[in-house]
Amino acid sequence: MSSKRPQLRRCGLCHNTGHNKATCPEGKVLSAKPMPAAPLKFFVHHVNTPPPTSAHVVNLKSEKSEVWKTVDTSAPDISAPSLFQTYHNIKNSDETEPPINSKLFSDLHGAKKSIDPIVPKLNLKPIQEKKVKLKKPSRENFKFVTAKLVPSRLAMATVLIFTLALVIPGPLQGYFESLAQTKDTITENSTAGFMALQESATALKSANLTSAELATTAALSKFNNALETLTTKHTVLQSVVKVVPFLGGQIIGRERILLAGEQIALGNSYLLSGLKAIENNSGQPVTDKLNTLVEALRLANPNYKQAAENLSAVDENILPFEYRQQFVDFRKLFVGLVPDFERITGLNDTLQEIFGGKGLRRYILVFQNPAELRPTGGFMGSFAVLDIKDGKIINLDVPAGGTYDLQGQLSEYIIPPLPLTINNKRWEFQDANWFPDFPASAKKILWFYNHSRNVTADGVITINATVLEKILSIIGPVTDSSRNLTLTSSTALTAIQTVVETGSEKQINKPKQILADLAPQIISLIQNSTGKNLLPLLGSLEEALEEKEIQAYFTDTAVQKQILTSGWAGAIIDSGKNTDYLLVVNTNLQGQKSDARIKQTISHQAVVDDEGNVIDTVSISREHIGEPTEQFYGSVNVDFMRIYVPEGSTLISANGFSWPDEKNFRAPENWYKVDSNLSQIEQEVGIEQNSGTRITNEFGKTAFGNWVVTEPGKISRIDISYRLPFKVSPNSSTSDTVWKKIMSSFDEQTVHYQLVVQKQSGITSNFESQIIFPASWQPDWVSGDNVSLARNGLNIISSPLLRDSVWGILMKKPNQ
Repeated sequence: MSSKRPQLRRCGLCHNTGHNKATCPEGKVLSAKPMPAAPLKFFVHHVNTPPPTSAHVVNLKSEKSEVWKTVDTSAPDISAPSLFQTYHNIKNSDETEPPINSKLFSDLHGAKKSIDPIVPKLNLKPIQEKKVKLKKPSRENFKFVTAKLVPSRLAMATVLIFTLALVIPGPLQGYFESLAQTKDTITENSTAGFMALQESATALKSANLTSAELATTAALSKFNNALETLTTKHTVLQSVVKVVPFLGGQIIGRERILLAGEQIALGNSYLLSGLKAIENNSGQPVTDKLNTLVEALRLANPNYKQAAENLSAVDENILPFEYRQQFVDFRKLFVGLVPDFERITGLNDTLQEIFGGKGLRRYILVFQNPAELRPTGGFMGSFAVLDIKDGKIINLDVPAGGTYDLQGQLSEYIIPPLPLTINNKRWEFQDANWFPDFPASAKKILWFYNHSRNVTADGVITINATVLEKILSIIGPVTDSSRNLTLTSSTALTAIQTVVETGSEKQINKPKQILADLAPQIISLIQNSTGKNLLPLLGSLEEALEEKEIQAYFTDTAVQKQILTSGWAGAIIDSGKNTDYLLVVNTNLQGQKSDARIKQTISHQAVVDDEGNVIDTVSISREHIGEPTEQFYGSVNVDFMRIYVPEGSTLISANGFSWPDEKNFRAPENWYKVDSNLSQIEQEVGIEQNSGTRITNEFGKTAFGNWVVTEPGKISRIDISYRLPFKVSPNSSTSDTVWKKIMSSFDEQTVHYQLVVQKQSGITSNFESQIIFPASWQPDWVSGDNVSLARNGLNIISSPLLRDSVWGILMKKPNQ
């Protein structure tokens, strides 16, 4: 006989069996007594310290109703256990940075100290604009790692999915199977589309228009198939899935990638049509070819712009891991190209003016040799006078004696800038490019030309010798039959240099005869470029202008304004008040072609104290890697260096300078005239007694000038320290409207620091910097390329300085 199972449930009040709380005989008595609190049960997640008290916890019973107005947001203590930092880490951070060491170098020749990681890096975005402006700060850089799901949206999606599962459980399974097949179809078509798009880009780069057209057509077809499949099948389920936050992002992101692919292919088709039209009318003037190309770009640009917007909106994490970096690299490249295409479109009127589309124009073309550095890029060894009308060259005159041909024709006797007296006691045409501000040097070139030949010109275009390498890589080799020479992109500079320095023409004072012979041939090849070469040539032209290998000045004010706006004028930037600035200018005087063997590194540091005062230190290393016996390049490098900083900066110290022998300098005659233009530009401030450094104010900047002599196999190192003329503080004003707009969206205690660094034409230096604030100040926002954020400032990683660059950081000063 089985026994009855005993009653295990107990009363919640008296804890006896056989009844519950409702029928408990002692219920009335026990309910009147306070019950002891049950022990709190919780799980310990490997945490050995209590969490910090939140700044948001307030006593609502004792505080006033406006208590929330006094609550400040707070960041986690960086020293707290990692568990409590999980939800406060900056998006995509996997590395950390320490506070920056305020000591830039351990000793004069010691290695720089490395920075060990400690705090999270920011997800930095490079500046897209070419002008010296910062983009508006984006709080996207400060997102938490965790996504915040909207409860109502998630609930609605869940209800819809379960409703479908309950109403049509059988068909739904087949629906998902069909969706999987659709996914395979879309993947196949999109992959083929992007492969065809890549083939199209490769064909365009190699100027194979037929292959590019076939590949573009194939890409359009594949993308169209993929989009049609995506948008016409399973629309109900896709609409539901898009509502789910963790699924919708993937669906929308992949759709945007497909749209971007189709838009790029469509833009390429417009561009191809224009290039083919140019190909079929190769006899057209350059001006007509430019019109055709610009019209094609005008039609293509809206598609490129939409594609860039779609690509920028895609989270790369939706892609398989093996494709993410490839996608990120492609997006960065393409998004950077779109503004360039738009700029070329907007420059058509300017290009028409330059190429004589509005009448006869005369330009002085100056060929500069960066192996012998001068302020605007190199020594002016050769020049040409070009007359052009309607895109056709009317006349091209290349003096066989180079710039020295004007020596006997110059009517004025002018005292040169003091450092130039090591070359000549008289200022002449070949040394006219003394000013690092190209418009100022161009005006001086025009002045010397006018006072030598009594002829005016409409502009000056300087072209560095390195541009010839880029041109020959596109148009192919050029043959000099009279000298039995074939010039390729890799041999041209050395071959020309050898002929100029050792050729037979030098004995009859015509060392540049080879340039006079080759220039018409090269210009003719450029002028008669077919469609397949025109776009690569324009691309190389834009790159050369961007990197100051080509600089231009025009007397037409409208054209010059456009050149200045595009950043192609080689002008010293007006960086405004309260902005740090740096430009290092090298001038080779009696150093032969030794700059071809000089490696230069510029290390900058700005230290801000608690009061907002800023001390800058700049260290410049110049290493001569040439051999003393090396022809052309093995000479001692003699450099007059000028360091341009914010106007009003006070020099604290200067070390490492060295001077050439004083007997090499030549005194001008007493009756030579003082150049009024030079006196207006170079305003003497004084001489620093310990180092002999000359201090001047020029172009709205203060310049520190002195000599640096570097022997082959040796390294010269210059260290200067100076105090900036402004303070970095919350109350500091700025004339930069962009910064005013940025600052308006941040806390009153937030201060800004901005650094503008300009590149000298003809040299690519490595640049690095550290911006150091007091330890109690916190970073709020940063902008610029190649940066890592530290707890107390910004580290600009060493990289080649290819173009003018700008960096900015916002720091929050603690309340006093």
